[in-house]
Amino acid sequence: MNLTRRSFLGSIGGTLALAHPSRAHTSYAEPRRSTAKAAELPHPPGGRLGLELYSLRNELKRDLGSTLKMARDWGFEHVELAGLPPMKPEDTARALRAADLRAVSAFVDYERLRDDWAGVVRDARTLGLEYLICGWIPHEKTLTRQDVDRAIASFNTWGAAAAREKLRLGYHIHGYEFVASPDGTLMHTLFNGTDPERVDYEMDIFWVVRGGGDPVALLERYGSRIRLVHLKDLSRGTETGVTTGQAPDEASVTLGTGIIDVPAVLKAAVKAKVKWYLIEDEHPEAVKQIPQSIEYLTKVLKGL
Repeated sequence: MNLTRRSFLGSIGGTLALAHPSRAHTSYAEPRRSTAKAAELPHPPGGRLGLELYSLRNELKRDLGSTLKMARDWGFEHVELAGLPPMKPEDTARALRAADLRAVSAFVDYERLRDDWAGVVRDARTLGLEYLICGWIPHEKTLTRQDVDRAIASFNTWGAAAAREKLRLGYHIHGYEFVASPDGTLMHTLFNGTDPERVDYEMDIFWVVRGGGDPVALLERYGSRIRLVHLKDLSRGTETGVTTGQAPDEASVTLGTGIIDVPAVLKAAVKAKVKWYLIEDEHPEAVKQIPQSIEYLTKVLKGL
């Protein structure tokens, strides 16, 4: 990416950030059923397969409506919001409905969760969201225990507030958390310190492996906490054990062609009863790779 990962995650809350505070609440998020037949997706047992829209960030900026329709034609009914052009949540909801898509989750900047909770809730209702996803813990070059302790307190507070609004708070694992701590890593510290009744996790298997973690081990240990998974493969030859939360876009490759044992992850995720599986592809040729990843999942899931 040209943007740093931090600056991107600080900006993708834009979908939620642009609601006009004086506009009365109206829900536009229920999908409009189309008579056109879309492709059928290979949903994992007990869960649903969706698409992280950041995968189509460049196409969305050029032609929002056609790109959303393309996602629906691939078979997707559910999406996670990120990478859309700046627009009001009401307009986002209308565009999704026109494409017969439903947003189940959206990234929200840490600072906005802290400073504008009421606005976050209002926009989430407009969009019909189930999950609010925080994608980045503010920190300097390397994540510290002090950063994590602050985040734990914040996540527990926001998670309780989300539950009161019939929403769920999730934290997106991004690889920089795999710094050593007395608990093993700061990733373990986060899991251990956050309230299991109020704070869920979205595990991005690409970033877990990039950071030096093991997605299967995390699912086996914390599976009841991990409710969403980003399905994304890491290219062969890409360095792991890197805790910057950064990687070249080209390191994101078609599922099954990289270094991640995707079948093992899926098996562990199904056992953990993960609810949402979201394909994400950051590669510049994601439009070509996503259908290939769907085809791969169709074959793999037949064996589960």
